[in-house]
Amino acid sequence: MTSPRKTKIDKTGKAIETKFKDDRKSRKRLTPEPTSHEKSFIRQLDEFIEPRLNLVFYSSLILTLLFGIFLFDVKISTGGDDSSYIEMANDFMKGRSFPTWHGPLYPIFLSLPMLLLGVKVVWLKLFSFLFVIGHLVIFYFTFRKHVSATLLGLVMLIISVSSSILYFASQTYSEAMFMFLQSLVVFLFINTYRFVTSANALSMKEEALQWFILGFFVLLASLTRNIGIVALLAMVFFLLIEKKFRAALMLSVSFLIFLIPFRIYKTIVWDAGRVRTEGQLSEILLKNPYNKALGTEDIQGMITRFFENARLYLSKHFMIGIGLHDPSSTDKSWFVTMLVALLFLLALYYAFRRSKIMLFVAIYLGASISATFIALQQTWDQMRMVVIYFPMLLLVLSWGIQQLAARKGYRFLFVVLPLILVFIFFKTLGQSTDKMKVNRKVLAKNIAGNQYYGFTPDWQNFLRMSEWVGKNISDTSMVASRKPSMSFIYSKGRDFYGMYRFPTEAPDKLLGNLIPRTGELKVIPNTSIARNWPVDLQLAIKKLNVAFVAEGNDLYGVYNLKGEEGIKVMQALEQYKVIPVSTDSILNRVRLSSKSCFAVSPDTLIQGLRKNNVEYVIVASLRANPNLNTGNIINNIQRYLYFVEQKYPGILTLVHQIGVNEQDEPAWLYRINYQYFGL
Repeated sequence: MTSPRKTKIDKTGKAIETKFKDDRKSRKRLTPEPTSHEKSFIRQLDEFIEPRLNLVFYSSLILTLLFGIFLFDVKISTGGDDSSYIEMANDFMKGRSFPTWHGPLYPIFLSLPMLLLGVKVVWLKLFSFLFVIGHLVIFYFTFRKHVSATLLGLVMLIISVSSSILYFASQTYSEAMFMFLQSLVVFLFINTYRFVTSANALSMKEEALQWFILGFFVLLASLTRNIGIVALLAMVFFLLIEKKFRAALMLSVSFLIFLIPFRIYKTIVWDAGRVRTEGQLSEILLKNPYNKALGTEDIQGMITRFFENARLYLSKHFMIGIGLHDPSSTDKSWFVTMLVALLFLLALYYAFRRSKIMLFVAIYLGASISATFIALQQTWDQMRMVVIYFPMLLLVLSWGIQQLAARKGYRFLFVVLPLILVFIFFKTLGQSTDKMKVNRKVLAKNIAGNQYYGFTPDWQNFLRMSEWVGKNISDTSMVASRKPSMSFIYSKGRDFYGMYRFPTEAPDKLLGNLIPRTGELKVIPNTSIARNWPVDLQLAIKKLNVAFVAEGNDLYGVYNLKGEEGIKVMQALEQYKVIPVSTDSILNRVRLSSKSCFAVSPDTLIQGLRKNNVEYVIVASLRANPNLNTGNIINNIQRYLYFVEQKYPGILTLVHQIGVNEQDEPAWLYRINYQYFGL
């Protein structure tokens, strides 16, 4: 590597130059000398690449540009969060609400180009492309003086063609922006730490300014994704173990200087404070975010979650990200998980002994990844949760193997490691090339004006229905949607109400809340009510329903059979030899059951829609398996409306349908007729 210029501009510049020299000497001194054969190989490789490292860097940028263009996706993804960011940006821009759930900074950032350009999805995606390129640039300048030129060059080439990373270069997810800010924060911390520990120490004022700048960008990272706060904790911890107490205090104070005014602004202007934060925490503790009836995790459950997530994300998603796992496979491996964990611990060990810079990076990665594994429910199972760590993780693992290679008996790793990285590069390149071939036709059709090409039929029908609603239903009428942010975009900017979940409760909790208000309730299995009974009797029974309890596929109605109408129904049931049982019997049954059990109140369901002024509902046939039409669909809304109709038959009227039969995977628009039941 070429030496820094010797021209000394000022005191700060002098400190930088001196430290650069010290780092190069330190790196050579701390890396044990290999024997002659391996020494010749590794040095020849480094000596060949180091003068050409800038060429490797520019080549990686060109590869990122080329593959990023050919893998570019102008569509909104079916995940929904990317369109949700756009919708939150629109709400913030119009002064409706402050974005809090996913991290507010990214939608706030998106609101700026939207203010100038409107909801132009492709233009918004281009900013993600720029963030990914910016991340690559900062990644290079962060590590070029701290790791082997061979390692850095190969890792740069791998991440430049990784389709897992480049996917987020054409999405309005926050991952691209966070990767940029994360790399910037690491870069600033490493350089600030070097300034502070250099022979020519900074003045108090100069040091305070460095930490002040870093504190600002740490706040930005934490506001982009909540996990960003771990960077602050890792930095403070690192400074404390290095006995840089003043630096740790300055960094913490600098962060608070920006955080406190932001919190005051958010609370006073938007009234968005502690309640939302508590909601996020309670969401994290749920066993299943889509089924609150399953309750919250205990300590053992959280430990299990950590290890299961480690297996999921390290042996599956990380391996997919570096081309060593079939993207279509769901296989997970404890062996691969343990191997990655052991290699990371190995790198941490050598970093503690040989490199302060790599020690900090390892501490940050270990803390962030561990916090991620604890916070995520296994049902998320998404690449985006960990892709932000892939570049640094791959570099740290490779660096650790290189340190091990210096030990006697492991010299062969000096040869094997570069070969492994070259193999990973070509595997990743092949994976991205295959995806590029598939995307080429889709991209051409989308650019030509077919905005639905590339979606499966279920999504096409859902999005076409959203577009139809935008053209044919008055903006004053609220329409519910499973993916309201996607409906928002394809309807050209009208608002939708989100029906994300089918809200259930544990049977004992729901009935325990009902009985004190209603008195004794009775339970009738749904199978006991025959369809050939008089319609008037069936309607009378439905009218007295207060809840349903489900045990697997078996359904039990809970009824308030008191008063004149209740007596009449009881008499009619006796004629058909149906004897209602007590709520205690059904509760005892579900407590002993091994099946999935839940309870739901139709009145609560309809009141939830009425409270939010929902007049229409889009019902779609969105596949449970996104790659195959198996007939199984994401049926949250269908189940929601099914239980509403169990008590209020005829309350829904079909307004429009797109798709003729089940093979077409249709979407429907229903109107809710509250007036039929005096609601």
